[in-house]
Amino acid sequence: VSSKRFPDGLKRVKDRLDRYGMKLGLWFGPASAAVSSRALQEHRDCIVSWHGVEGKPHPIWGTEASYRMCLASRYADSFAERLIQLSKEVGVTYFKWDALGQYGCDSPRHEHGDQTNTPEERAQSYAFQMLQQMIRMADRIAAACPGAIVDFDVTEAGRAVGLGFLSAGRFFLINNGPYYASYDVPRNPGRQNSNLFFYPGAARTWICRSPLAYDKWIPSILFLTHYFPDDPRSSQEISLASLILGQNGIWGDLPGVSASGVRLIGETLARYKQVWNDMAEADPVVVGEVSGSPEIHEKISTKTGRGAVAIFAPSRGKYSYVTSRAVSPRHWASEGIEHHIDGQRRARLEITFDKPGAKIVFFGVG
Repeated sequence: VSSKRFPDGLKRVKDRLDRYGMKLGLWFGPASAAVSSRALQEHRDCIVSWHGVEGKPHPIWGTEASYRMCLASRYADSFAERLIQLSKEVGVTYFKWDALGQYGCDSPRHEHGDQTNTPEERAQSYAFQMLQQMIRMADRIAAACPGAIVDFDVTEAGRAVGLGFLSAGRFFLINNGPYYASYDVPRNPGRQNSNLFFYPGAARTWICRSPLAYDKWIPSILFLTHYFPDDPRSSQEISLASLILGQNGIWGDLPGVSASGVRLIGETLARYKQVWNDMAEADPVVVGEVSGSPEIHEKISTKTGRGAVAIFAPSRGKYSYVTSRAVSPRHWASEGIEHHIDGQRRARLEITFDKPGAKIVFFGVG
């Protein structure tokens, strides 16, 4: 921890988070070790190499240059132990892992081959082991720190993506995305990142909601995806209706959100937290295509009748929907939704959109 920026370590930060009922999370590049770090001094033999040439230090955001380290080496256990130590010392329970490419080391000094193997064999073994090492490290952290969460950022090309990691952690699935350059988006010279993933509105959420199609087989809570909190209210409503379907991420200039936006986000998330366990266990029911009118997502528990229905429409219109499951009679609904409970305890919804946007009905909330 920078003693200049955080003279008492992270104690003051942790104390403030505790007062707000929040948890401490830290970002890591697991395969990077700073030039002056003890991690590098104790593991110089673990620096990646390619065709006999050791990698050089490279710049890292907000800190000094770092060497890229091989995770198919003894360095992996050392890194995992350091995170466990941080959890015990400062109460870190959330770890975001970034910049983990699958390829790039054919050294004969590590645990992915030796001089009896060809460089190609060592390189392929390294690529194959990356995911296994990451799973092993995340399992080790979870065993030592119950409740700890490891998110692996897969939003750039070349990442070691494999479903096996979801047995130990989650995918940080979308922030920029490796394919944003494929979209026909306006170029704004005033922004470094000029793409749809940095603008409020519906388009970002269409891309972000697309992976919900996997929710029949892979719970959406394993696919962290960030939605924008930015004003105006219409954009916030779309983001919140998307977020509650399980991807559970919000990201952006939070201090810049208006007071009314803060209230909307706070009130919506407070309702969501009353039923999010019910929604997490619910099989999804989806009517319509992403970006269609309407696009309806139902996540209601068959055990409790608690959960939510999120309705999206990119145009004005009136729509009807009947839930596929019995619902709790206690509910909260966005403006423009009328409903009644039929004899099978299903909710019959009449939804009116005066303009494009999103609406939510929560069932089982106080």
